[in-house]
Amino acid sequence: MRPANKFHLHILLTLLAMPVLIAVPFLFETEEMREFYVSEGGPVQILSAAGYLIVMVTLVREMSWRALSERWYLVAIPLAMCLREMDFHAHLTTYSITKTSLYTSAEVPAAEKLFGVSIFAVLGAAFFLLAKNHLAAFRRGLRSGDPTALGIAAAIACMVVSKALDGAASNLDFLGLDIELTYLSVAVEEVLELGVPMFLAIATFAAFPADLAGHRPADTAGPYR
Repeated sequence: MRPANKFHLHILLTLLAMPVLIAVPFLFETEEMREFYVSEGGPVQILSAAGYLIVMVTLVREMSWRALSERWYLVAIPLAMCLREMDFHAHLTTYSITKTSLYTSAEVPAAEKLFGVSIFAVLGAAFFLLAKNHLAAFRRGLRSGDPTALGIAAAIACMVVSKALDGAASNLDFLGLDIELTYLSVAVEEVLELGVPMFLAIATFAAFPADLAGHRPADTAGPYR
């Protein structure tokens, strides 16, 4: 099987696995196990964090130090997403760094406010450089069916849909509609969040393909070279 076809298959298998992962908790007999499945520190969240670590380790292993220093954002973004998955954004400061109260409250030390602003500044620079240096290649890859681009696109889709589900209740409440999230919607959201690092891992592996002997061609490092 050609390397590209192999990674296309991996993307398809991951898509097929996601409904199975959503259905798994409904096989549990106890409510406690169902809650643990999607809880903070539960298996889905741990696997999500592990997926981002796999992406980072692969990039560090395959990229030269010069490439890493020039394209540090490729590692910084999955690192930030891993820490976000483990809720570090809410544990390091008085309030979560994503909450406006951290920056507006007089009770919050200035150092914490500066820390939050610095994090957003670094991430803003990272996403800017990512778009500037790789957006054109990403579009070309989508048109040609490149598995790296398809994996990234699938990760973005999972992220968008999961965030839409996560904010549905508050958004509808703002419109005067009161809805209660079901366990199914929570399970779908959590599995979609797991899908993000899963697809990013496939995209990263596709960017650094190896033959059966484990040798990696020098000219097949995709946008990470």
